[in-house]
Amino acid sequence: MHLHVINYQNRFFGGGAMIRLYHFDLARNTIDVETVNPWILAQDPKSRSALAAEHTRITGPVDDFSIPIDFEKRFSGFIPVPVRPARPAGRLLVKGTAAYWRFDGHGAPGTALAAGQKVRDLSGKGNDLTVVALPGTTTDALTWSDDHHPDQPGHGSLTFAGGRGPVHGAYLTTAADAPLNTEAFKGGYTIETFVRMPLDWDAGRNGNASVLSRRGAAGAAGKHGRNTDPNEPLAQLNITNNGREVQFNHYPLNTTYPTTNWSHGLAELKWWHLAVVNDGRYTRLYVEGSPVADDPKRLSNGLSSLGLPWLVGGHEYAGAIDVVFHGGVGEIRIVNRPLAQREFLTAE
Repeated sequence: MHLHVINYQNRFFGGGAMIRLYHFDLARNTIDVETVNPWILAQDPKSRSALAAEHTRITGPVDDFSIPIDFEKRFSGFIPVPVRPARPAGRLLVKGTAAYWRFDGHGAPGTALAAGQKVRDLSGKGNDLTVVALPGTTTDALTWSDDHHPDQPGHGSLTFAGGRGPVHGAYLTTAADAPLNTEAFKGGYTIETFVRMPLDWDAGRNGNASVLSRRGAAGAAGKHGRNTDPNEPLAQLNITNNGREVQFNHYPLNTTYPTTNWSHGLAELKWWHLAVVNDGRYTRLYVEGSPVADDPKRLSNGLSSLGLPWLVGGHEYAGAIDVVFHGGVGEIRIVNRPLAQREFLTAE
C-alpha cells in the first residue's frame, strides 16, 4: 500500500487550492504524480506575482515524482471470475423435487413468449407452466434472456415488463390440475429462485409484485386474525415497495394468520439468489446463501392450499391479477423437504 499525506496550508495563500494529480499509465506500469495550483493557473500569467508564479506548479521530489507499479499483479484480485459452466437439469433434481422450471435453451434472447406457450416442468411431475397475457399487453411483455446469476445452473432467464397503473404484462401459471396445486408441504419445503431488478423499477408501479405466488384468497381458506388480509394470496414471494425488500408471506397449516419473512433491500442491476426453507417448524429466508435478520420465531408448518394454481410473475388480490412482476427471473426449484445451504442451486 502506498500512503501519501500532503498538507499545503502553510504555503502561499494557504495553499491556494493546491491539488495533487495522479496519472495512471497502464502501458508504462507507472503512476506519475504532479502538484499544481488551478487557481493560479486560471490567472493571466502577466498578472501573477512572483510568489504566485513560483507556486503554479510544485516540482520538488515529494511533489512531482513517479511510482513504478505492476498493475496486472496489483489488481489481479479484481479480475472477473470466469462464469461457471451451465449444469444439466438432471444434476439439480434432488430428492423431493416437486417442480423445476428453467428458462435456458428455449428461445433467442429478446424474443417474446406468446400467450399459451408452455415451459415444461423438468421434475417430470407434470407442473408445466403456461403463459398468460393480460388484455392490451404488448408482445414484448415477457421475453427470453441469456442473462443470469453467475452461480445459476441454467444460463437463461425471463424478462418481465409488467406493472400496475394500469395492470399490464404477462405471467405464467400451472394448469388447473397440476399436482403442485394441492401440495401442502407438511414435512417442510424449499423454494429457490433468482431475481434481478432493472433501474426503472418503481415502488408505485412495481412494488409488492410476486416472483412466485399461490392463488387462493386467505379469507376463502378460513384464515383470520392478526395481520390477515382476507383478499391476499395464500403464499407470495414478493419484491416489496419498501426499498425492494424480499417478502415471503404465507399462511401455514397450523395457524389462521400469516407468517412473514423479510430481507434487506436489494440493489438493482444485480442478480440475487433467494431461498425459502421450512423444516416443518420454522421458515427461514436466505439471500445469497445468508439468512436474513427478520425471520419470525413462530411455528409455521406447511402451506395452506385451496387447490388452485401457482403463478410465476403474477400476483392475485381478491381473485384478480393486480400486478405483474417487473424484472428478471431465473430458474425456480421447489422441493418438498428442507435443503441445507450446501444443497442450494448455487452450491458447488
